[in-house]
Amino acid sequence: MQKLNNNKSVLFFEKVAINPLPKLLILCFVICLAEVNGTSQTTVVEGRVYDGETHDPLPLVNISFQGTTIGTASDTAGYFSLSANIPVDTIVFSSLGYVMQKHKVEKGKEQSLEVWLQPTQISLAEIKVKPDEGPVRRIMTGVVTNREKNNPARLPGYSYRRYTKWDYRINNVTDKMTAWNIFRHAGGIFKYDDKGTRYLPVYFSEQVVFNEYQKEPLKRKSTIEADHTQGLGLLQETEISGFTSGLDDGINFYNNTIPFLGHQFISPAHSNGWFYYKYYLLDSVMTRYGKAYQIRFTPRRKGDNTFRGEMTVVDSSFAITQIKATLVNPEHLNFIKDLEIQADYHLLNDSVPFYGQSRIIFSIDYLPVEFKKNQKRVELKAINYMHFRDANIGLNREVELSHRQLSYESVKARDYKKKDSTYWQSIRPVALDANDWEMKAAIDSVNRLPLVKLLDNVADMAMTGYYDLGYFEWGPYDKTILFNEVEGTHLFIGGRTSEEVSENFSLWGGVGYGTRNKQWLGRVGAGFLLPASRRNLISAEYNNDMILMGESENILYLYENKQSPSTSNLISYLFLRDELDELYQVKKLTASFEHEVRTGFSLKTSATASRIYSPQFYPFLSNGNLLDHFDASEVRIRLRWSWLEKYLDYGYRRIYLSSPKPVVNLVFSGGVTEAGDEREYYGKIHSTYKHHFYLGQARINYAVEGGWILGRVPYPLLDIPRGNETYGISRYRFNLMDNIEFFHDRYLHVFTECNLNGFWFKRIPGLYRLGLREVISAKAMIGSVDNRHSQLLSFPLTYSDYNNKPYLEIGAGVENVLRFFRFDAIWRLTESDKAPRFGIRASFEIKI
Repeated sequence: MQKLNNNKSVLFFEKVAINPLPKLLILCFVICLAEVNGTSQTTVVEGRVYDGETHDPLPLVNISFQGTTIGTASDTAGYFSLSANIPVDTIVFSSLGYVMQKHKVEKGKEQSLEVWLQPTQISLAEIKVKPDEGPVRRIMTGVVTNREKNNPARLPGYSYRRYTKWDYRINNVTDKMTAWNIFRHAGGIFKYDDKGTRYLPVYFSEQVVFNEYQKEPLKRKSTIEADHTQGLGLLQETEISGFTSGLDDGINFYNNTIPFLGHQFISPAHSNGWFYYKYYLLDSVMTRYGKAYQIRFTPRRKGDNTFRGEMTVVDSSFAITQIKATLVNPEHLNFIKDLEIQADYHLLNDSVPFYGQSRIIFSIDYLPVEFKKNQKRVELKAINYMHFRDANIGLNREVELSHRQLSYESVKARDYKKKDSTYWQSIRPVALDANDWEMKAAIDSVNRLPLVKLLDNVADMAMTGYYDLGYFEWGPYDKTILFNEVEGTHLFIGGRTSEEVSENFSLWGGVGYGTRNKQWLGRVGAGFLLPASRRNLISAEYNNDMILMGESENILYLYENKQSPSTSNLISYLFLRDELDELYQVKKLTASFEHEVRTGFSLKTSATASRIYSPQFYPFLSNGNLLDHFDASEVRIRLRWSWLEKYLDYGYRRIYLSSPKPVVNLVFSGGVTEAGDEREYYGKIHSTYKHHFYLGQARINYAVEGGWILGRVPYPLLDIPRGNETYGISRYRFNLMDNIEFFHDRYLHVFTECNLNGFWFKRIPGLYRLGLREVISAKAMIGSVDNRHSQLLSFPLTYSDYNNKPYLEIGAGVENVLRFFRFDAIWRLTESDKAPRFGIRASFEIKI
């Protein structure tokens, strides 16, 4: 009556925690895919600058079109690229110590130049010069020695008001794009920057946040006082939700590393800065704070996440007052094409450094291959400006939060979206210019374009699983058609109401049909977000579905944005390594209530009544008798803690974005089962701990989950460790484990992954420009099971002799292959019956 082998399979396609920048990448990619070889009819000059005597490439050469403000500088390898949409005929090259050169160019054409600058000839008597790093080394030693004292993060308490402005645009728009039919009746939506580059505005926002911080005891409060946002879809709420939330301070170069876009960049003020940088003393000048030194820093070697630029240091306190840093050689950073950071620090009370203002400019290139050298490619460009005012570093009171046990809180002022023009004029450090106003008007026009709405919905669907049709959202799209051995072809159509129906109420449902078993399935549910200052959500659902054995809701504590614990979908089916037959039917009725006690701590209670039917290929046996089904009722309490977490709330639904701190779940369950004539009571404890941190430029992701089951339960209610029987990579599954290979009532799982971000590949000649990045992983499990559970239902024959022994697998791989793909070699180091001991696995990723 039972299947005698354990050749099994599981379909999966995982959705990771959502970051709005990948959505922008998807949107930019879809809009501009046709522009792979497109270039605008502008004057484009590209090339390289060399020293005329040594023939070495010349960096930092000033290059501009004569009579204009359009200019650039050569990079560390001497390369440059310059374009203009206005009539120009001469390009000028100049650099300190070299004779200036002018070259004629052809208007409206692409052309290349190799320029050889001649050193300035000065007749002097012979002078012997010996290198002396003494002055600059003394200054940088002072910066490092006083780094902790000058670091704003060490202050015991402070408050400030911050104005933030974001500007997103699709850059280098070509003539071919402007001629598209969708843009023919949308005049004025394309703009030009001061360098003559044509762009399409897609997002513009302003925000004012008041931040309060105290160190002992740790308390932090962020109040969003004002917000005005114009942009596409999901982006309109991102600023408020915390992706650039007030819980973040300014750019802090006093720390060893600067986290940005999921990477760690080495600060020029690093405690071991001489290992990463070369420093040059350029100039000094007297200021009100004492003598100020201008210091240039350049990377000591290729391959590190380092900058090139200049900073100003005052010798009275060795504090940094200004810094401008440009990222060098970003090939290994996937989509990041360039990054520039400018930051000013105020000296409060003439001595204490604090955030003043900053500007971040970065571009994201969406294509995996460069088809033409130095081509002006369509890209996503973002500009962020922050200004700090009303700073108070001598707080003589405690930060007041809504709960005495709360350590941080993010709140919105009641009228934060209703500020009038008078308020904005008074709060802006610099008035909006004509380009800003034109951009805001253009975004309104862009939003009304039918195709732009379509592409925005497609990008949204790729992130959330649902396509917006107005009052109704169709989805989840990846469940529309499935294939397995039990149902044959599984067809499903479903959806949910959108925010246009109600922001507080949601109704969802769907119906499915299996062509082989001739059975109808379906789901229907409703939820209501109670009007309150904190999130309070009540919901109920009836679900009749085919479930993969071992697909418990525990995975949702790690993948919190998933719609369901199942990972079966069409995409996964294409990469199966065996048939999918470990499915059984479940009818479940669920009622739940979620209460956000305070920011970062929530409580969810639920009650379920389920009927689990005997699987076709793994029938339930009790004392040798065939059992058609068993029933289970359960009450569950879930406690969730997070710190400094960023999330997106839009109406009924919440999407978790990221957190620099751990996310902890603790779940208590109690229930009763009825299998035949047997009634049994049981209890469960389950917990997860998920976190990431940086070790130098490497990122370590890890998660731990464990639990204990008390009493006796039928084996489908045991912990069945999540196997992966596809050729894909899964972060929170055991990639070389078969499904239903293990059964545990006490268990501990550990998942670790280290992304080295190209630490070795960046140092290998010939591989550097490929942008490859190393990744290593390890997954371990220890657990056991008491045979008393088999007295209710016999364990299937997939139960292994080594069930109570540890499991371990390790992997080594390469990510960022053509920017989208990752390949891992994985070894299973512990016992195996029929599961593979070695495998090559792959995945498709959209990562910055």
